This record gives sequence, C-alpha cells and structure tokens, in this order.
Amino acid sequence: MRYLSVISVCLTVILMGIFLRGCAPQEEDRIDIAQALSDNQDIDCFETVTSPRSLIFPEDAGPHENFRTEWWYYTGNLTTDQGRHFGYQLTFFRQALSCEPVTGNSRWRTRQLIFAHFAVTDTQNKTFHAFSRMNRQSLGIAGSQAQPFAVWIDNWQVKETGSHLALDAVSDDIRLSLTLTQKKPPILQGDRGFSRKGPGAGNASFYFSLPRLHTQGFITIGENRCQVTGNSWFDHEWSTTLLGEDVRGWDWFSAHLDDGRDLMVCRIRKADGTSNGFGFGSISFADGTYVILSETDFALTPKARWKSPDTGKRYPVQWQIRIPEHDLDLSVTPVIDKQEHTHAFAYWEGAMRFSGTGVQGMGYLEMTGY
Repeated sequence: MRYLSVISVCLTVILMGIFLRGCAPQEEDRIDIAQALSDNQDIDCFETVTSPRSLIFPEDAGPHENFRTEWWYYTGNLTTDQGRHFGYQLTFFRQALSCEPVTGNSRWRTRQLIFAHFAVTDTQNKTFHAFSRMNRQSLGIAGSQAQPFAVWIDNWQVKETGSHLALDAVSDDIRLSLTLTQKKPPILQGDRGFSRKGPGAGNASFYFSLPRLHTQGFITIGENRCQVTGNSWFDHEWSTTLLGEDVRGWDWFSAHLDDGRDLMVCRIRKADGTSNGFGFGSISFADGTYVILSETDFALTPKARWKSPDTGKRYPVQWQIRIPEHDLDLSVTPVIDKQEHTHAFAYWEGAMRFSGTGVQGMGYLEMTGY
C-alpha cells in the first residue's frame, strides 16, 4: 500500500519551495498523504481503476501515464558476512499534473513529476539516513519506461540488466549499489491485480508485488563500504482516486520469513482510528504459489508507541500480527525506533524483526496519518 500525490500546481509550488529551501519543512508546509489521495478535483480525463483487467508483462512494469498517480517501491534487509544489518528503501513516484497531452516539440515540456525517497537504516550505529528528491520528467533527468524496465531521477535509479535489476542511489556520503534477482513469480494483489481500497467507485489501484528479490551488493556509509546480501520486496501500484474521503492513513507490513513464506498485510484507517473495512494482504509460499488475504483473515494489534522528537507524532512501532488460518502469530519490533521520514511527507517507514513460534523473519513497516 503506497502513496504520494501532489494534486495541483499549488501543492507543487509548496513542495518546490520546501525542496529548494534545503531545510526541514515546518508542520504547516507538510502535505497530508491520505487527503491528497482522496482528492477528486480535475480527474475527469484520467483513467480510473474500477474493475479487474489482465496485467500484462513487461508492459505493466512500466509507467501508466493516463492514471494520475503511480509508484515503484523497493525495501529490503541486508547483512554483511559478519552479521552487521542494514535496512534500505528506494521508492519512485510519478505524479501527473494534467491529463491534457503535451503540445509543441520542446523537450522541456512535460505533464509528469517524479519524486523519490531514499533511506538507509544502520542498525549497528542506531542511525537512520533519509533523503528526498523531485524533478520534472523532461530532458531525461527523470522518468520511467517498461522495456527494458527503468525508473530514475538524477543518479537514483533502478534499471533492468539482463535477468537482474541494478539499483543505485547516492546522497551525501550514503550509497547503495545493489543487484536484485527475482526468486518468485509476481503476486497479483486483490482480485487478479485489482486492489480495492474503499467503497467508492475508483477507490482502487492496479497492484502487483515481487515478494522475494535476492539482493547483493554494497552499502557505503562515509568511508565504510560494506558488502551485503539479503532480500528485497517490490511493489508497483497505479491509480487515480485511490482512497475515500474518510481515510486518515494506513499501516503496511511486509516480511520475509525463514520458512520461505513472504507476507504482506495492510489496514486502512479512518479518522477515528478504526479500519475502513478494506484491509488486504497476501502470503507467498516457498514454491511461489500464493493466497490473497482479506481483512477478516488477519488481526493487527499495536503494542507500544514511540514519539518522534522531530514531528511530535506518536507511532505504534511494536505490533502483533495474527493470521490464524496460516498458524502465524508474530511479534513485530523495529530494529531501531527512529525511522521517520521528516521531509514534505512525514511518515514512518523502517526495518522490522518478525518472530513467532518456530518462525523468524525480517521485513518493513510503513505508517502514515499519525
């Protein structure tokens, strides 16, 4: 379950001001993610997600510019030979500012913006490094394509290279240089890739995941260059009117379990903190087969909260996940508490430990709207 929408030139100007100032945004500058994704203004000429359709690969790995919002999401947990742990996130968002075709021949002209978030959790040093970028999809500075697959903004990029993906990002003295290899077939989330998020027409996305990508390469922090291996999770979603007006935020979990299962569950919260009834999830088994979960199949219970010293938000960073039909009762705890993005879109996303009877794992948690 992912996010990001800047729904008017007005919001874009706010964002550009924040990014160009080069300083942390004030609370009044920040944009409410759920409110942005529930906006219904100026959408009549965009396509909307209202019913299932067949997803086609590799075409659907690339951009869908007739929809307003789209994202490509990579998160993973990696370790060195000595057991030093890192979490990472590299995410790209495409936002259409208009559905009208671009006129003229200038390569400067575009109706698309590309945003990206890049983060590394250094568990040993209890530090979280997070960065954000935004640029216009013009002159090749930023963009996305299906064949061969690529998505990029400046020198943050993921590109298909033969049977692998090459992921690279560098900011300040933090760098990722990773190779990702698909180990399981895609999960078509929801009804064959049609993922409903609310009761209204168009409160849905097209959504698929690559649940287990074997990952190897290097993470550099300052003068320390660490060779790492592990697993990554990938999500790709696109939509126009994803959320209903009563939605406040969501809690999204992914996990790679040591018995070969890969898990994703998400609840969507209303303003009063209760679920909107459209939570969703999936379990991918060791052989690549999978089952789709509805909200009645799992229970998410917050256990402990952490208050951000930067934004004052209180996030439930410890959880219990129960999925009775699959004998899963998991305790979920962060590798460190402080894994909050504090730029224009304030939210918590970080590396987590999953533990239960006879099973362990690592994964990620994303929380918005707190």
